Amino acid sequence: MFTPDQLRHAVTQAQAGYWGPFARAVTLIENAPAWDVELPQSSSRTHIVGITGPPGAGKSTLTGRLIDAYANAGSRVAVLAIDPSSATTGGAVLGDRLRMETHLAGRPEVFVRSLASRGSHGAVAAATRNIARLLELSELFDVVLIETVGAGQTEIAIVEIADTVLLVTVPGLGDAVQSIKAGLMEVADMFVVNMADRPGAAESARHLRLAAGRGVEVLQTVATDGKGVGEVCAALEKRWLGLVESDAIGTLRSRKWASDAALVAEGWVAACAEAVAVTDGGNMRDAVGRILQSASKNWELRAR
Repeated sequence: MFTPDQLRHAVTQAQAGYWGPFARAVTLIENAPAWDVELPQSSSRTHIVGITGPPGAGKSTLTGRLIDAYANAGSRVAVLAIDPSSATTGGAVLGDRLRMETHLAGRPEVFVRSLASRGSHGAVAAATRNIARLLELSELFDVVLIETVGAGQTEIAIVEIADTVLLVTVPGLGDAVQSIKAGLMEVADMFVVNMADRPGAAESARHLRLAAGRGVEVLQTVATDGKGVGEVCAALEKRWLGLVESDAIGTLRSRKWASDAALVAEGWVAACAEAVAVTDGGNMRDAVGRILQSASKNWELRAR
């Protein structure tokens, strides 16, 4: 795709305030099959924060406020905002970026990229993992914020990318934990009850504290006016320092690297399977064997 020298050039240009080559590198990764992207494992210390939760919880507004808070504190910020794609055209409105525009004015050092989900499972675009790794490798950023499409109970793919999963919800959803029980409740590292100026916010926060039951931070914000955002940043920083000082980040990154490899393998096998003749009524073990043999053979040929 691009050589290490090209990557270094893109990073150097970005450091000088010219983001064109770096943005083109992101586009190349976004449009390439995952197995065509060969980026080494990063050893940089960039905090990757996944921001997820039900649609309408104010994730984009909160992300914009976090951009302000981090940038005002002198931190370098990158944002990946994932928007849902049309099932008909494959396109996306990319409205998350539009909602953040007021927080980007006058901040050339902040890098924001919108990504269309393109039908990816888990509320996270398929290319997001590799783009996040590129952002890490560049060593241009202190924190990377990844805002998901708007997740339901089983949309937990963000946990395989982020160091910290921040789940955003709002009062008045009926059952206080209905939108986040099971999968997301188990993987979230922090909870934010946004729109906390609405009735029932304190009750929702109380239910979350009882449901989490493991010392997880539960915070309240009113993102439209910035109330509580400072506390969210402080809690994120506290968690990050804990990960680094205990070296838990090393274990976390190793697990993510293995997960990335498994995801690429899954995509490669699925792509190879399209060219393998599998007849109805045959032996399933034999059919699976033919697919795996084809994938293995083609992978070896590709590596030559």
